[in-house]
Amino acid sequence: MARVRPARDEDCAAIACLRCQTIRHVNARDYPADVIRRWATKENAGTLRMSGAGCKRWVAVEQSRIVGFCEHTFDGVLSRIYVHKDRLETGIGSRLLAVAEASLERLGCKRIMLDSTVTAKGFYAAKRYRFVKKGTYGENASEPVYKMLKTL
Repeated sequence: MARVRPARDEDCAAIACLRCQTIRHVNARDYPADVIRRWATKENAGTLRMSGAGCKRWVAVEQSRIVGFCEHTFDGVLSRIYVHKDRLETGIGSRLLAVAEASLERLGCKRIMLDSTVTAKGFYAAKRYRFVKKGTYGENASEPVYKMLKTL
């Protein structure tokens, strides 16, 4: 079973790799190739290191290998959860989400907002996030996202 711990700077390369693989193998079912290409190359270890001060980030680790990560801002926005393509539906995403929600609750947040991909919308809905409205993301504002909310 994966254990969840706070992410460290030295995890950023593995997190970037996991993010890229998940986008290419999981999100590719729901988005066109140009969107997948753009998303997959948008971040790297350096950009993750630089953004680390503006969020709280955790990793799920199995046998010293990172198999998932999540993060949230300090103002009630869950910004992302990624799970390795071979570890989907094993409870890792749920455990990461529970850690992030508990952290946000400790920060005094009364609600959690997120922009979900088409791919993850069902996961969040099953965790009592409600659909607020459909939005768009990306350079041309052509990539659909779902604004979702959970009251703590």
